[in-house]
Amino acid sequence: MKSKVYILYTGGTFGMKNTGGNGLQPSTWEEIIDYLPAIKNQTFFHYFSEINFTFETLEPVIDSSDITPEIWERIAHKVKDNYENHDGFIILHGTDTLAYTASALSFIFQNLTKPVVLTGAQLPIFHPRTDGIVNLSNAIYIAGYKSFDLVRIPEVCICFNDDVLRGNRAVKTSTNDFEGFSSPNFQNLANLEQHILVNEHLLYRTSTEEKFGLKTKFSDSVVNVTVFPGYNPKQLIELVKSKKIEGIVLKTFGAGNLPTSESWHTLISECESTNTLILATTQCPNGKIELGQYESSKVLNNSIVTDGKDITSEAALTKLMWVIGNFNIPERRAILSQNLRGEIT
Repeated sequence: MKSKVYILYTGGTFGMKNTGGNGLQPSTWEEIIDYLPAIKNQTFFHYFSEINFTFETLEPVIDSSDITPEIWERIAHKVKDNYENHDGFIILHGTDTLAYTASALSFIFQNLTKPVVLTGAQLPIFHPRTDGIVNLSNAIYIAGYKSFDLVRIPEVCICFNDDVLRGNRAVKTSTNDFEGFSSPNFQNLANLEQHILVNEHLLYRTSTEEKFGLKTKFSDSVVNVTVFPGYNPKQLIELVKSKKIEGIVLKTFGAGNLPTSESWHTLISECESTNTLILATTQCPNGKIELGQYESSKVLNNSIVTDGKDITSEAALTKLMWVIGNFNIPERRAILSQNLRGEIT
């Protein structure tokens, strides 16, 4: 069957070119396409002849370090505007914040039933050893599943180095390895070896028949706090008292442990009085927190604290921003604690 695939180019290493003394800078899609003969010349290179492509650039193209919630919203609207006329979507994105964008989009999209695949490259498409061609080709197979008789993956995912990862379960683990991303607490959705294997039993499918839509608001009144030996939460308490923040991602030791000083009880009390949410996570890349397992985690057994279980740092932060941005105070903690898109076990 013929597939219709929408490709949105946002910038990043994938399309970077060397401009001499100014370092790597983004190039245009017109420059990039010359290095993708299987896409540009589908008559001669028949591999993608059963796919109708739509290409678009999110202007201006940027380094992914400049990604913001406003750009997440623009990307989401591009998908929505083309949703009815395409079978799958590919977002070409810089790797530095790719896991944040994948997590954010997973929460933005309501009732998603089609694959949205994010990919990029560790070496630019113009480099003779680029990984960009393989990454994009693999993404096309996932987004254009109809043409290849593959199982449809109806969620936001990351396709990188022969792995397909759930977007809100992925983290960037290397700046130079072609296997730049991993999913520490969840198996691959698919493996793209000589034969493509989709792990259908792992796929997250929406349980509603409601129409596809967006919830795009993100609060910037959040902080990401990593606890360390000797950390004093005094300044954090002052931020909470002044009501300058509405949420905290608290990266605890191990299974949810904190120092036993009285200041942590003060923080929790101030969060209660100001309705400031705490999403408790672990600093460990593998495993989950288990509040109450140790004496030093009992301070977090409070109604203002949500157990983040095995959520990634990227998903925790974007989920908290999204929940605060889209829901009123009485709803927030209940929604934050739910497994919304397969982001927690």
